[in-house]
Amino acid sequence: MAGIWAAYNARLTAKPLQTKTLTSFTGFILGDLVAQAPDLAAGKPWDSWRTTKLAAFGLLLHGPIGHYWYGFLDKTIMPAAATSAAAVATKTAVDQIFWAPIFTSVFFGSMKLMDGKADEIEGEVREKLWPTMKVNWTVWPIAHVINFRFIPSSQRILYINVIQVGYNAFLSTMQAKKGGEEPKKEGLAIATE
Repeated sequence: MAGIWAAYNARLTAKPLQTKTLTSFTGFILGDLVAQAPDLAAGKPWDSWRTTKLAAFGLLLHGPIGHYWYGFLDKTIMPAAATSAAAVATKTAVDQIFWAPIFTSVFFGSMKLMDGKADEIEGEVREKLWPTMKVNWTVWPIAHVINFRFIPSSQRILYINVIQVGYNAFLSTMQAKKGGEEPKKEGLAIATE
């Protein structure tokens, strides 16, 4: 295990953007597989397109944008006292007030776009943004307090993706539900534990 960790860190140092992008790619795949596990156990077929969409989102959007977003927060919000209570609280608030709603809207919009349903993006975001944000705010504020206080800047995307596997299971479940349906309890339970 120490060898894997050392190899990951060497890769992170040599190619940070690429490594963080591949980390998000993996995290989104794992999150969707966790979300689909109850259906698979019940004998339903694997929705490979759903997994592909989440993988693409992690690879093309979450990883690269997260790399720059968290770097921006670290460089601009109290860099001389980066792990102080004030810096941690400010970074967490900025992340949750600005990044979280944008991330969530882009997530739902990109899923519809990949399905060839661009005309449904606005309705999808209107329907799912608020319920998703309510779950988001039960998970991410405390996760980010830990993140900004204890996790080295270079490791943020890895840490976020570890937490995000459960949250991605929720996102995958939420984006797959049809209008008016409640999200599957399995995905919601994973996201809020």
